[in-house]
Amino acid sequence: MPTIVYDLRYACDHFTGIGRHTFCLLEALLALPGDEQYTVLWNPALQMTRFDFTPLRESPRVTWVERPISPLGPTSILALGAFLRERKPDLYFSPFHFMPVSPGCRCILMIHDVWPLRFGYALNPWKRLLYRLSLGMTKGATLLVTPSRFSRDEIAALAGIDPAKVRVVRQGTPPPSTVTPVRPAALPDEPFAVTVGLNYPYKNLRVLVEAWERLGDDAPLELVACGRELARYPGVAKMAAERGARRVTALGHVSEAELEWLYRNATLLLFPSTYEGFGFPLLEGFQRGLPVVASDIPALRELDDSAARFVPATDAGAWAAAVVRLASDEITRHRMAERGRARAAELSYGQTARTMLEVLREGLGTSRAAAAS
Repeated sequence: MPTIVYDLRYACDHFTGIGRHTFCLLEALLALPGDEQYTVLWNPALQMTRFDFTPLRESPRVTWVERPISPLGPTSILALGAFLRERKPDLYFSPFHFMPVSPGCRCILMIHDVWPLRFGYALNPWKRLLYRLSLGMTKGATLLVTPSRFSRDEIAALAGIDPAKVRVVRQGTPPPSTVTPVRPAALPDEPFAVTVGLNYPYKNLRVLVEAWERLGDDAPLELVACGRELARYPGVAKMAAERGARRVTALGHVSEAELEWLYRNATLLLFPSTYEGFGFPLLEGFQRGLPVVASDIPALRELDDSAARFVPATDAGAWAAAVVRLASDEITRHRMAERGRARAAELSYGQTARTMLEVLREGLGTSRAAAAS
């Protein structure tokens, strides 16, 4: 029976979207038939408040191993390599791109996107060099995984990695949230559109502020932005104040319970990003029957071509017009919600796991494709 070391350390609270993917993928892999045995690596010193690990620990196909190895930092890849040489698995899989040093086994790593290489402002020169070096080390992996064709092409173009060794495995729609929704205290008591994400410039929150500036007092909905804001980039409240945009509320970081309340009670979800490797908020909106207006960019188009309303990413007038039309058209919103739920069901983690299992078996040399080559 082949043994796979599955790196669960990235399911800690520090990694939001990556953490959810790390947990949901392992959960779904264990639900599939197969003789693969998983050695699950976890660091008990990491903060983790979102997931129940008990079913994973109790699975007959899991050997649970705890080691004080950080998921980040240059020493972690040395310690991880030593751990793998000690365990001698057939394969190591990580939902992150750090390549262990001298692992003594085949490795499959996931590169979610390479946006820091696309935008010069992302990292200072030293960190940019380290990031390039870490991506360069992934060339020693057996295979690489990424969530979209667009991301695969970006990895080839910007990181110089052979696309022939990169497999596309879309992320999936997680099981419905079981948290009890909590209304954010600072939320205005009126209908709203919600946008979720960090304030990196490529997340393009400015275009929504400009749209609300155009709408003025006639805005049919409050704009509610939630997500951690980095001090080196303008926040939504500051941008709104500078432009005189009204009916804009910036909540900053919200809890899982508060985010669930926002998803369940918003009129629209707005996703204005100019660059994504995947676009997880799109699926979160679809799953909850929340009509989505999104930027017309390649990775988001790969996810859907009928449920969301796509608009040019940087056209504030188009965003304003889409909000006005949909806010007053309940029939269209209902139709979009139905299509969104159907699309979320199609993109289940069961399907993600089936595709991922084929890649794992290819890496092991046990898949049909590997056997035929």
